[in-house]
Amino acid sequence: LFERGLDPGKRAQLGAHYTSREDIECLIEPVVMAPLRREWAATRAIIESLLETGRKQRPAEPVARPTGGQLTKARNEAQTFIRQALYRLAEVRVLDPACGSGNFLYVTLQKLKDLEKEIIVFALDHGFTALLPMVGPWQLRGIEINQYAAELAQMVIWIG
Repeated sequence: LFERGLDPGKRAQLGAHYTSREDIECLIEPVVMAPLRREWAATRAIIESLLETGRKQRPAEPVARPTGGQLTKARNEAQTFIRQALYRLAEVRVLDPACGSGNFLYVTLQKLKDLEKEIIVFALDHGFTALLPMVGPWQLRGIEINQYAAELAQMVIWIG
């Protein structure tokens, strides 16, 4: 839609063309999402250890499950780790220096929201209180010289 709205003679000059989701994911996955997923996997392992053993690292020898005050302390600490993981996602900023219609930013936001949902569902599955989503369009930045494209990108991201 964006490409068709531009003068064919100016499209090539502006470098305005649709980038497929697959091409975008080739960049987003290793650069943005893989590090965040590694961080979440490490945090999730700590949380699971806290809930099972009361300790951040699994001990070499089997230990009894935490109970009473020990369990309360472990759950509170685990809740803190979950919140920190969500705050970490909310801190991510993404810049597309030639955003065009905003597809790169849209796909990135969708991926961040998917990871956020995974964390929230994990928390709910483990009996923690509901958490509010914090990832949103305000984390994205785009630079575009074509005013029409810039407005289109903004609309795509907010609607998406």
